[in-house]
Amino acid sequence: MKKKENLLELDMPETKAGSMLPELVANLMRNLPGMAYRCKNDEFWTMIFLSEGCFSVTGFLASELLQNASVSYNDLIYEEDRDYVRLCVEEAINSRTRFQMEYRIVGRDGDIRWVWEQGNAIYSVDNTVMFLDGYIAEITSRKQIEEEIKQVAKSMVEINATKDKFFSLIAHDLQNPVYAILSLSEFLAANIQNLSPADLTSFATQIQLSAKGIYTLLENLLDWTKSQTGKIKVQIEYLSLPKLVSFLIDQFQTSAKEKHVSLEFIVTDDIMVESDSHLLTSVIRNLISNAIKYSHPNTVVSIYLFQQQDTVYLEVTDKGIGISKRNLRKIFSLDNDVRMPGTKKEPGSGLGLILAKDFADKLGAQLSVNSKLNKGSIFTLIMPEKYSS
Repeated sequence: MKKKENLLELDMPETKAGSMLPELVANLMRNLPGMAYRCKNDEFWTMIFLSEGCFSVTGFLASELLQNASVSYNDLIYEEDRDYVRLCVEEAINSRTRFQMEYRIVGRDGDIRWVWEQGNAIYSVDNTVMFLDGYIAEITSRKQIEEEIKQVAKSMVEINATKDKFFSLIAHDLQNPVYAILSLSEFLAANIQNLSPADLTSFATQIQLSAKGIYTLLENLLDWTKSQTGKIKVQIEYLSLPKLVSFLIDQFQTSAKEKHVSLEFIVTDDIMVESDSHLLTSVIRNLISNAIKYSHPNTVVSIYLFQQQDTVYLEVTDKGIGISKRNLRKIFSLDNDVRMPGTKKEPGSGLGLILAKDFADKLGAQLSVNSKLNKGSIFTLIMPEKYSS
């Protein structure tokens, strides 16, 4: 058989091959997953031939697109992509190469679909463009997978950045109390025979406070890890908020007295809420701890608890160092550089507040802050009386 370049080669006599060629081409066109076309190089991309795959790609029958009978192909191209498609085709024509592109079209039902197209121009003897021949396939599923991969990759970058920031904060917060315990215990071991009972009590108290700081940090670390790995399940129960707050205040009396800070609790009714005891305890504990840490000596930390209709409000107010406007915007974000030591140089990475905000969100509550530098802060927890997931 005579070999013809860029045409079909059939292993049979040429005359028989010629008679079978139209049937073969038609059968191939029917089995293409996309659509083959021939169109004019005009403003409408007027179609003069379309294979049956037109319907699966666009949602329109070939008869509706041919000669722009019901709609032109240009109308189907997503408006923001039309100039891009035109430019790709023009550049290929000018360089006498194939064009290849990915863009969006709008299907019959108004859904946006991604397509891949490749084709080339057919020229006349005087080198003018007669037609454009090509092939278009729908690639929406592939584009969705690519986008999902991009989002996963982006999330992984964010997770790694968060992890690095997180460990940096932990290392910073652990350094001071661990160093305090080591240095104080070494001094005690070397000089215990020469220390008075008052001195021993003072050293022991400082070691105890440092140990409590480490324990609180480890509690927050464990809770944060559980939260970020999705291992925290909200367990709803009916809670008496005054009892819960009173219990937490009792736990902080020693550390408050060490700083000469008074704690007052103002509540009128036994307010009951549907919430998770562990998560809510963590939120309130971190708010009270934060208020004590940044309070000046001989001041009062006030906890107000009240209810308006179906909404419960908890306000923790201090007369401490306050927060600048610049830091106020990122106080609940791990991706920040806010490191404010307490009024007795306690380490302050802000992890407790970040955790409090995260848990408040999980409880369907809102946590906000109002603060003025050198005046103090008011942290407000607003929660529904009844939990709604």
